[in-house]
Amino acid sequence: MRVPGVPFVQGRNSFNDADGKHFGIAIHNTSNANLASAQDEADFATRRTDGISAHFYCDKDSVVQSLDTDARAGHAGSTEGNQNSIAVEITGLNSFSRQRWLDSVAWDKLASTLAFVIRTDPDYAGFSVRRASVAELRANPQIKAFYGHDDMRRAFGGTTHTDPGPNFPWDHLIAVVQAAVDGNTEEDDMFSDADRDALTSANFRALGVYQDLDEITYRKANGQNATEPNKAKVARQALERKVAELAARPQIDIDDLAEAIAKRINGH
Repeated sequence: MRVPGVPFVQGRNSFNDADGKHFGIAIHNTSNANLASAQDEADFATRRTDGISAHFYCDKDSVVQSLDTDARAGHAGSTEGNQNSIAVEITGLNSFSRQRWLDSVAWDKLASTLAFVIRTDPDYAGFSVRRASVAELRANPQIKAFYGHDDMRRAFGGTTHTDPGPNFPWDHLIAVVQAAVDGNTEEDDMFSDADRDALTSANFRALGVYQDLDEITYRKANGQNATEPNKAKVARQALERKVAELAARPQIDIDDLAEAIAKRINGH
């Protein structure tokens, strides 16, 4: 799934996921001392050769999507983490203070992006907008909650990374995402439930064409699932038939046509 309204830059390290399902949301920081922007990080992801990737990059102004949420990212250092979560890379450092974090993230855009995933992706039905404990994560790698890179390290091993750092404001992240999920944001209030359903339906129709689906199923704004014929696939098939019909018609010889027109003009 691609989130409507969020710029998409296809990352290089997009891996096939065994079941195409994700359940948790893993928070990282880029640990880039140069504090490159989300766009710069996404651009770098198009040429990385180290197998590392993320689904979303976020800075103080914007969010950029790098992988389809059905794809598997290389972000956790462990099979359990990579297989079961989408990755969010926020530009920052482990050494950031709480205030620095609060001032350095486009919280509203990040919240609306993650809320869209939680509200519309059927895999995230029942997602708990909270941070899971390491014990919970170890007991259930498919837990539907937030957790950090360090949480995955302690639960599954495979990495030495401890991001997003000791001062990351988890309480603030949880609050803004919960507000967005509940629809209690000015940005969210700009759209009616019908508007959100239409956007979601269109997004899933496009994904359905890619996956060659005759029907699509998506989660509506009221939390219920909806299934409908994939009109986008029907339209594509109709266009393909029209192109085939045109291609099958006898070809017109341009010289013969020019000669016939000339004769008509000259009265012959």
